[in-house]
Formats: sequence, structure tokens, C-alpha cells
Amino acid sequence: MLCENLNTKSSDFLFAGYHLPLAFCFKCPDFCGLPERKRCQQGNLGGTPSDHIIGCQTGESRRYCLCSRGNLSGAYYPNARRGKGKPVIYRAEPGKRVYIKGSEIWKPIWKKEGNGIYSAEPADDLFNDRSGEYLDGHNPFMVELASTPYQREGRNEERRRQAGDQRIHHADKRIIFTCGQIFVEGKPFQEVPLQEELIPGTWWYRKAQNRVYIHFDKLDPSNLKVEITTRRRLFAPVQRGLGYITVEGFIFEHCGNQYPTDFWIQDENAQKGAVGTEAGHHWIIRRNVIRYCKTFAIDCGRVDQHSPTLSTSFDNLIEKNYIIDNGSAGILSYGSRDLTLRGNVILRNNYLKFSGVKRWEQGGIKCHKMENGLIEGNYIAYNHHSPGIWLDNEFPNSRISRNVIHDNGTQGLFLEMSDYDFDSILIDQNLIFSNAKSAVYIHDASGATFANNILASNPTQDSNNRAIQIKQVSKRTRSQKHSFFNNLIIGNCPNIEVNYPAFKGGPQKFDHNLYGVEMKERNFVINAFSDHPTPWSSEAFRSRILKDLKLKKMPSSFLESEKRIALNFQEWKKFWNHHQLKNDQNSQLISNITIGYKANSHVLTIEHSAESQTGDKYPAKAENRLIFDCIKETFLEDPPGPFTHAMLPQESFNAWNGLPHFSEGDLPKREWTLLEGD
Repeated sequence: MLCENLNTKSSDFLFAGYHLPLAFCFKCPDFCGLPERKRCQQGNLGGTPSDHIIGCQTGESRRYCLCSRGNLSGAYYPNARRGKGKPVIYRAEPGKRVYIKGSEIWKPIWKKEGNGIYSAEPADDLFNDRSGEYLDGHNPFMVELASTPYQREGRNEERRRQAGDQRIHHADKRIIFTCGQIFVEGKPFQEVPLQEELIPGTWWYRKAQNRVYIHFDKLDPSNLKVEITTRRRLFAPVQRGLGYITVEGFIFEHCGNQYPTDFWIQDENAQKGAVGTEAGHHWIIRRNVIRYCKTFAIDCGRVDQHSPTLSTSFDNLIEKNYIIDNGSAGILSYGSRDLTLRGNVILRNNYLKFSGVKRWEQGGIKCHKMENGLIEGNYIAYNHHSPGIWLDNEFPNSRISRNVIHDNGTQGLFLEMSDYDFDSILIDQNLIFSNAKSAVYIHDASGATFANNILASNPTQDSNNRAIQIKQVSKRTRSQKHSFFNNLIIGNCPNIEVNYPAFKGGPQKFDHNLYGVEMKERNFVINAFSDHPTPWSSEAFRSRILKDLKLKKMPSSFLESEKRIALNFQEWKKFWNHHQLKNDQNSQLISNITIGYKANSHVLTIEHSAESQTGDKYPAKAENRLIFDCIKETFLEDPPGPFTHAMLPQESFNAWNGLPHFSEGDLPKREWTLLEGD
């Protein structure tokens, strides 16, 4: 039986602010269960029916909405309530490129300002969205960003300083950024806050005249495709807390969303990505491209103070998406249970370079209050001025596993603000290397277990650059009870820095690790940041270290800084022994070990002399390979590091076998949308 189904209310969707009849012309199989063939209608989607086709298919177990061909140029707001076993599935036609955009093609009457600069006034009818996307207006150019990018400080910072936030420095009241974006021939132009800063490839908005100034250099804008953002959201529910919704195969781009500064207390700065679940449950967001958002791509938890409680945002899956080239972050989540982030490629986010006070929602992945979460098998790299993964404000019973995390602008992994005993979160089998600062940075957080990871080739100069750095920076929580077992830690200087085990600092556990020593001998640092303010003077702190090591005088080589003491491997073990911890008794040092990575082929190569500093040789076995598919039952039977057996003198393997990569500015091949099972 063939049928066209209109058995859905038009209110189930909100498209670009308008309630529309759904457009169905779709053949469905016999299980559809409809008693009769129903009439086909075409909805007004901003183009001809041949350009924009949406098909919907309802069955006893699921409902499909199939989008095909072309640019939908708008936002979907599903409001369909379905139950377990009856999901709503929004799916692009496999093998097609279906765009959902937050922009419109802009063809104004240009005024030539000189020196390659043209200006025009956006017409009001470009911003006919009346869906309440912004609390302070519908034109994204008239809505100020809640925090300024580019490490600038402007009017919003001035307001917060006047309100009593003393961490905000002196601000220039003239500096204002907007939620708007400009694209020329598909490429984003950069916003500048002052007219005198206009250079080729940039634009500036004069709010008093509602006028956009664009520097086209030597190009004539009348011959160019210019697009202007008009919407904050591209795909999100009208109603909060909806469940069993799947979104597959689309290209989402050009979203003009707000930066979520203090989103948990300021409704106008709500955590709303281009694609969002609105505190929903049992969502699947799969095989989409999400790019060129003003701030961030996906929200998958609570969005503001009025969202449902934590228990309503659960069992969401975000997998096999390209989340690339967004202004602040890839994935943000606040309050989630059983969230799974798997197999995504997360590249070059935070290109607007948000960093510092009130600019905390940036990076590849940033999750607040994540319970029972799983971040697995993602490729997270080249995210600007930010961590690859940042977990904040509690993350019990979660796991970060089998991710490739490299060349991010600050840390590979950042843990902040949790207070648990040992083994509250498992971080295992990850490759974390060549990040601008530490591979792993932890402050005011407790209870993580790191096992079978490679932490390699992180910087060697700055005092905040380490393979592993743990310190206390506030009185909020503790920084203690972390475990590091069976990790390969090489090419770093130093390898480890931890806070003195006292007060909120407490104990840490290390064993069965393999440490490279090619940089310098004193690769293990104890800092005085065990509470805040620091409980010791420099002299008192040194006295404690001398007492622990049973020394009468502090050798000059020990002093890395006033509040940091650098130890060699034997002194490191002796220090922990004094504190009744048998740390690193089964770990080893190894010299002449290097790690290399070819980004174009994803081949990781480890070379070494096959001899530890203690003289032990590792027998070469052909079956040796790095473990990235299981957790070891014991750390005693195998050599240190994430290896099944002994290390070969040279080990090479493919670090990434997931979604194929493509050049910046391009899109994946059309066949990437050939979707796998539901």
C-alpha cells in the first residue's frame, strides 16, 4: 500500500517563526497502518516545491520526516510528543546535501564608502522571525554578545564591573560585538567592533543607523553571494523536555546565537546552540555537519534557570557528527544524565577566541553537571584558545575513553570543580598530545582515574604547561584522590606537577606508568597550591619538602619557582613514601623515546631504544600493539604504558579510523550521509 500521510498537526513544527502545514509527498510501506490514502500538500518553505521537499512517514513504531534537495534556509522547531518505541526521525535524504541555514541571501542597494568598503541597511523583512528566539530583539545585529571575543573587553564587561565583579578589568565602552554574521561566497567574514579596524574580510555594524559596513577589498559586492544571519536557532523544540527525537544527515550553518555567559541565571544568555534538545531526553543527533555558528553548535542539557530539573535531560546520543568552525564551542551541556558523545569530529571551534573571565563556555566539549556520561571515540583537535574537553561542576560515574585529543589551544583535558573520593570518573585509552598547554589540567576537582592513556609532546616552557598539572585555586572543593595507572607519559617537561598532599590538596596515586626522561632529569614537581590562599610562605613550603626528603639544605636545582619544587624520579618516590603512599614503585623511566603523528594519515609512531633507565629490556614481540579497545584487568602482568605486551622498538598504528577528514572550508563527500541503522 502506498500512502501520503498528513496525520500530523501543523503546530508540530515551527519553521522560521511561522506555523506551517507539513509538506508530504512520500511513499510509505504497508506497515504504515493508515486506512486510506491521504491528499498531498505543499508547505511554503521559502522556495518552490521542487526545491524543498519534506516527507513524513508514520508507522506503528516510528515516524520519518524526510528532507530532500536544496537549502531549507530556516529553523525547525518540532513539537511532536512521541513515546518509547515511537521516535520521531528527521532525516536528510541519504546521498544528498540538505542545508538548514540561519541566514538569508542579502541583495541590498550598496553604498560605496571608499577603500573597498561598502555599506547597506538590512531590511526589516529579513528578520520576520517572531518565535521569541531573542529576548531583546529579533535582529541578531541589534543583540549584543554577552561577552566580547578576541580577548577584548567592552560594554558588557563594563556593566559587570559596575555591578561588582572585580575580576573584570577596565573596559572600553565603545567595544560592542553582535550576534550577527556575514558570509561572502560561503566564507565567514570577521566582525570588528570599531570602524577604524575594518580591513579586507571584515565587517562592522553601526547600531544607531542599523547599517552594516563590509570591507570587500577589490571585489564588487553586486557580483557576490552575500548572506546575513537572521536566526538564533536552527533545530530545537518549542516545548522543553520532549523525547525520542532523531536528527540525521543535515548541514546546519550560519546560526546567529548568543554567547551563554552566566546562562544559569540570565535568561537572555540561555545556553542555546544551533541544534538543541531543550532539556529533552532520548535524542539522537547523528551524521550532521554543524558549522559557522556565531558561538556554539549543540546544546544537550538544561538551557537556563527555568529548564526542567536534571532528571529530564537524559539518555541523549550525539554521534558521528562534524562539529567544526564554530565561534566558541562544539558541544555544551549543563545538567545531563547518561549523555553519550561518540565518534564525532570536533575541529577548529572557538575561532572567535573567547577566553578569560565570563568567557567559560568554549572548547571542543564543555559539560557542566554530567552524571553517568560517556565521551568516547571522538577526534578533538585544533580548537582555538581552549581545551579539547572541559568537565566542570561535578561529573560522577562518567567515562572519557578512546578519544584522540591533540593540538588544542590550551589543555587537552580540563577537570574542574568536583569533590569525590577515588574512582569517580574513568579516563582511559586516550591519545592526548601536542596541546598548547597541559595534556591534563585539574584544579578544584577530585576522584579521577587515568589508565592506559598516552600523554605526550606537550609544551616545555611555561610554568602552567605540563603533561599533568593538579593544583588548588579556590576554596570550592578539593584537588586530591586522583589515580594514574599504566599511562605512557613522554616528551613533556616536566611530566607531572601536583599539589602538596595537605589541606584540600590531599593524596594522589601513581603507579605502573612509563615516563620519558629525554627533556630533563627533574621531571616531577610539587607545588604549594594545596589551598587558597596558599597556606605556606615560600620558606615554609621549602622547609616541608626538606623535612619530607630528610635533607638539611635545599639544592638550587630543586627550585623551579618560589612555590614549585622539582624532583628527580627517586626523590619523587621518596617524597610519597614519607606520606605513606607507595607511588610509582612499579613505574619506570625510559630514555630516547619519541612520538610522531601525521595528521593527514592519522598514523601515530612511537620509537624508543627498547631499554629503560634501569637497564631492563623489553622483549620484542610481533603481536605487541597499543590497547584502545579494552580495559586491563590488572596492571601487574604487562609493562607500563597502554600496551598489550612488551613495546617494540617502533610501534605504528592508525590513531583514527572514524569519519573521514576534509580540508577546512570544504564539506564531506555526499556519500557520508548514507546513514547506518536507526
